[in-house]
Amino acid sequence: MTKISNKSSLRRKIPKSYTISEKSLKQVYDVTRADTKETLKILNAVAHPIRLRILRALEVKELCVCVFVAALNCKYSKLSYHLKLLKTAGLIKSKKDKNFLSYNHTKLGKKILNVIES
Repeated sequence: MTKISNKSSLRRKIPKSYTISEKSLKQVYDVTRADTKETLKILNAVAHPIRLRILRALEVKELCVCVFVAALNCKYSKLSYHLKLLKTAGLIKSKKDKNFLSYNHTKLGKKILNVIES
């Protein structure tokens, strides 16, 4: 557990009429200072209409880039950018299938899509 460097300064910022235990204060302090990079990477990845549509399309089946280009009316270069963000966030994975590169959800990708679509 992280040590609160200056508890008295934290306490001074909270009105005396508000009751909070030292344990709760420490927990709040810790979670408000925790790293948010991974969560923000995921939120950023799903925060664009094209990327959300890609995730939805992958619910149907594993798909090749050529299907996304046709269905989304999107250039390969633009689509490549969106796929890279989804892949970097850990939401999709790719595999070589003969002459084609096919994409599918990861477990995390399925979970995230279910959460945001429900």
